[in-house]
Amino acid sequence: CGNFLETSRLPSTVIGEPAMAKWGEGDPRWIVEERRDAQNVNNWHWTERDATDWSKKELKKLLKGIKVEGDEGKCEITDVSKIEGEASLNNRKAKLICFYEWNVVIDWKGYAS
Repeated sequence: CGNFLETSRLPSTVIGEPAMAKWGEGDPRWIVEERRDAQNVNNWHWTERDATDWSKKELKKLLKGIKVEGDEGKCEITDVSKIEGEASLNNRKAKLICFYEWNVVIDWKGYAS
């Protein structure tokens, strides 16, 4: 697997501990100086947005009216009677991360052949 620390790159006085990056070195996405505009450059820092209301509306719209037909019968979702839970969209290092937890109760009708 290799060594976690490459000791050849560390100063001899700090062997065994990670070295601090020097000013101007390191990942170019790191914005270490103070920014007056408070901008999240390249979505590098963690952000979170609540998507619960939007998700509830979309789930109702997408689920209601779904029909499944086959040799064994037919089923249709007639209503979404309850949606409980939450959803959020998170961004870290320009990666979109979705978190959600839903309890959905649906009304349906159908018959078996």
